[in-house]
Amino acid sequence: MKTNSKSVEQLENNYWKDEIEFPSNLVINCHKYRKIPIKDLTTEQLRLLISQQIGTEHLIGVALEKLELNILTEGDFYEGDLLVAVSGLPTEFWNEKQTEFWNFKNLVERNSDLIKTELGEKKFDRINEKIKASAQHRL
Repeated sequence: MKTNSKSVEQLENNYWKDEIEFPSNLVINCHKYRKIPIKDLTTEQLRLLISQQIGTEHLIGVALEKLELNILTEGDFYEGDLLVAVSGLPTEFWNEKQTEFWNFKNLVERNSDLIKTELGEKKFDRINEKIKASAQHRL
C-alpha cells in the first residue's frame, strides 16, 4: 500500500477548485499542500494540514513516524508543534483510528520526561488530558 506517493487530494478523490473565495495565507497553503504527494510533505505542511483536520486519516501514519523519530519534531512554530497538532485531533478521529491512537498514546508515555523537560509540565498536561479524554470514549 504505497499511498504516500499520492496527495491528499488524490486519495480523497476531492479536487478543490483553484479560485479561492477567501484567499488568506492559511487557505492558500491548505489548497497547495493538499496537492503535494504525502511522502514529500514537510513537517510544517503536515502540521498545518493536521491542525486544520485536512486529510488526517491519510497523514496520521506519516506524522506518527516523524514523532517516533523525534517526539519534539517541529514545523515553523516551535519545538513539538507537530505533537501538539496531533494531540488536538478530536475524539471522533481517534475512534476511527484505534491503532494509531494507542501508538500515539504510547509514544507520549515513552517520551513523557523529554516532553515535560522541553515543553514544560503545563503543555505536557494539556497533551495528556486530550489523550485521556479520547481514551475514555473507548471504554
